[in-house]
Amino acid sequence: MDSHHYLICGITISFPWEMAMFPVSSKVPDVYVKLGQALPPAEKNVKFKGPYCLAAPHHVFFHLENIARFSVLNGTEIMVEILGEQDIETLNIFLLNSCLGVLLTQRNKLVLHAAALERNGRIVAFSGGAGCGKSTLSGLLLKSGARILTDNIATIEIQERTGARVFPSFPFIHLWHSAIEKVELEARKTQKLRPNLNKYALSIEDQFCAEPSPLHTLCILSPWNKSELHCEEISGIERITYLSHASFRLKITRGMEMDRQHFQHISALSQTIKLVKLSYPHDWNLNEQLVTFVNGNLFESLTESSAL
Repeated sequence: MDSHHYLICGITISFPWEMAMFPVSSKVPDVYVKLGQALPPAEKNVKFKGPYCLAAPHHVFFHLENIARFSVLNGTEIMVEILGEQDIETLNIFLLNSCLGVLLTQRNKLVLHAAALERNGRIVAFSGGAGCGKSTLSGLLLKSGARILTDNIATIEIQERTGARVFPSFPFIHLWHSAIEKVELEARKTQKLRPNLNKYALSIEDQFCAEPSPLHTLCILSPWNKSELHCEEISGIERITYLSHASFRLKITRGMEMDRQHFQHISALSQTIKLVKLSYPHDWNLNEQLVTFVNGNLFESLTESSAL
């Protein structure tokens, strides 16, 4: 069977099928995606049970009904068992988000639910709860000239001498069609994520930052019902709390019994980067103001507390 090697989040992954819009790697694979029977961990080893997930040390199992089963093993292998109709778009989305995030955690990396962008040589990551507008903000900043390292999964490495670095994921972002139109990005190459979903992978190859880069700031996005923008630095023990909330699938991490490693990672990151909270209205009429504020305050300099 043919194999295709791609550089994703700092590691070379071998796929049994071709992946569009991915950076090709000539290195020996660190991780193999394989087709075969995906087995759950032994019941006695399971430490976390979710609606479609079982987590044990070194082994996480996902079951998407009528799509696929996945076993993520030891940070080196993802076994994929395709079920029913071959919905390759849905399969790839899950593989490149949930499975990849778990695998990177197994490899002792800190993984955040965050987009990371570069402007003026400074890297800022944006995180927040579901529906906070992270991908839409990425599209707006892309339109204003920023480059993107990652849209959803930020893989962080902390080293004593160099501080925190974030690794690029893949050269596209996920946006709803309505957002693509409003941000005026229709001219870019797109690929529909699922046949019945009006959401697309939008190519950003010309503005993709392909090298691991120092992370300067993590911004927590917090929509509110006021008409103003407000940004403040997070300090003290709250830094650990916010970083925990920004972490990828914390319950699964605990199920893999990697709590101690995760706490060490976020504690080290807390001492390395600037952490801020940006409160802003969900109002398309204020998007230009939002982009100006972010570019001027986060990609340039940040005072202790500022507001518009």
